[in-house]
Formats: sequence, structure tokens, C-alpha cells
Amino acid sequence: MAEKDIKKNTTEQKPGFFKRLGGWFKGLKSEFKKVTWASRKSTFKNFGIVLGIIVAAAVAICAVDLGLGYLFNSLLKLFNA
Repeated sequence: MAEKDIKKNTTEQKPGFFKRLGGWFKGLKSEFKKVTWASRKSTFKNFGIVLGIIVAAAVAICAVDLGLGYLFNSLLKLFNA
């Protein structure tokens, strides 16, 4: 009998779905206030750095691909001749 009373009390203390959802959004809003956003200047600087690294990596991968393709074709021609 005591177990039913304990379960009944714990379910009554739990807030409803919309109250919990509202609390979640309130916490989300307070966390967004704590965020330090980057300036426009630093954002564009970082974007330029990332773009440069992407272009450099693409050129390097392309060079390796073309080099290995040339080497493979040369070996095929050598052994087929």
C-alpha cells in the first residue's frame, strides 16, 4: 500500500509536457545569451583561410591523381608492348 502512495506522489510532482518544453526554451535562451559571437572581420578571415586550404587540398589531390594515372598508363604501355 505504501508503494502505491509513493508512486502517486512522484507522478503528481512531475510537471506537464508544455511546462517542461517552456523550461527548455527558457534555458536555451539563457545559453544563447552566454555565447560570444565572432566578429564579421574574423568570420571572413577564417572563411578565406578555409577556402584556401580547400583549394590547396583539391590541387594536391588532383596532382596526385594525374601523376598516378600517368604512371599507371605508362606501366600498362610498357608491359603491353
